[in-house]
Amino acid sequence: MKNRFLSLILVLVLLLSCLVACDGTETPSPADGGTASGKPAQSSEDEESPAETELDYSQFTMPEATDRLTVYANEDDLKSLLDPAIRIFRELYPDVAVDYQICGQDEYVERVRAELPAGRGPDLVLLDSGTLPDIYKTMSTGIFADLNPYFAADDEIDLADFLAPVMDGGMMHGKRFLAPISYDTPLLATTRSILEEIGMSEEAVTTCDGFIEAARRFRELHPDGDLYIDTCQVEPYYANICALVLNFGFDLIDYEQNEITVDETLFQKCMDLVKLYDDPYYDENDMSKMYLAERTYMIGGGLALKTCLFDNVTLSLLGLEQKLYNLSERGEELILLAQTDQHDGVTAELCYNAAIPEGAANRRNAWRLLKILLSDEIQGGHDPDRFNLPYFWVGYPVRREALSPLLSTDIAMMDVSDEDAERFIAAVQSPTDALLLPKIYRQYIMDSFLPYIRGDKPWEQCWKQFMNTLELYKDE
Repeated sequence: MKNRFLSLILVLVLLLSCLVACDGTETPSPADGGTASGKPAQSSEDEESPAETELDYSQFTMPEATDRLTVYANEDDLKSLLDPAIRIFRELYPDVAVDYQICGQDEYVERVRAELPAGRGPDLVLLDSGTLPDIYKTMSTGIFADLNPYFAADDEIDLADFLAPVMDGGMMHGKRFLAPISYDTPLLATTRSILEEIGMSEEAVTTCDGFIEAARRFRELHPDGDLYIDTCQVEPYYANICALVLNFGFDLIDYEQNEITVDETLFQKCMDLVKLYDDPYYDENDMSKMYLAERTYMIGGGLALKTCLFDNVTLSLLGLEQKLYNLSERGEELILLAQTDQHDGVTAELCYNAAIPEGAANRRNAWRLLKILLSDEIQGGHDPDRFNLPYFWVGYPVRREALSPLLSTDIAMMDVSDEDAERFIAAVQSPTDALLLPKIYRQYIMDSFLPYIRGDKPWEQCWKQFMNTLELYKDE
């Protein structure tokens, strides 16, 4: 078992060696003259320099302490994350009255969207891609406090303890409006036999052009096959659009430069893949297909049966090892691949994020709670009320040293050495950029390109509509 797992991890780490420095070297952050994507920062005489920003931070003083804290959570994932954090907060600050309000998911979104612009709502707000219509537009309004001076003034927390490319995904114009709590790395699994069948190496498949060519070859050999494993939850064209746009690093709009940033040639290739794998007669309520998906998901059967080219890898060494074992029993070798983006890096998806509204009445306590959410206890902890799973439902911890304890339960149940686990952790912590794509992007893409995907309109007409839509949207 060790040898199989070791060879699997070695393949992945070798593929990632050109993307992430194993000696701890980090992508330059905006404060060091870089951007969240690792590209050199553009400057002008009108823009504030990093040095001036540092001088401003030196004048910062923590907000005055108060005796109250207001926090909202939905009744599912946010409650799971906030329950232990609120418990710790109450133990540390017993004199603070905590107004902890639980509501339904729809109510949570409605209240946050309505109350934040009015200067009301929670003192610390938790956000994912669907909480606000466009997190970047919201950030540009100045509604959230810059967290950089908080980090600089507090000796109890150090940004160096966190993944810089992921944390910097919450920055705009040099200000840190969001503090990511968790993120997702696009790791994919396939089998040796599939790669041999399509005649491609692991290294080739990780590149954008190689990924596209692999998908074309697989579809030619398996006309009914899926690009990614089919969980029978959404139609293939929508699922493929969501995955491809993020994994290829299409951020669509550069809000700092107020420019549309889409490579038309590469974007068309991605839409051609969506078109190639489209099924206009797909029925997400087909129980027979749903049963097959559920039966084959954990055992890696979709790969063994060649009903899909790639399977997704989630935060579970135990689940990965189970697929590895079951595929091995079928005579298959599992191969892990890191999906590289158009910049030859790895684009992570920001999952949970925290922000302090500029008008919050209890910003000092909001910062205290945020520090707890970023602590080892929450980042690397397990929820005893939810089968000892991580406190956050999706993603990996942003604190570097928290991933190992988070995986400790899986490691204890498996025949995996510490060295193997460390290599898996290095792969998970390989992102060079991070995005929180607004859901409205997906709607614009589908509205513009579904006629192309279904063969009703030519590319040029759909692309023009898409560009017009983005131009109007970015200038709203």
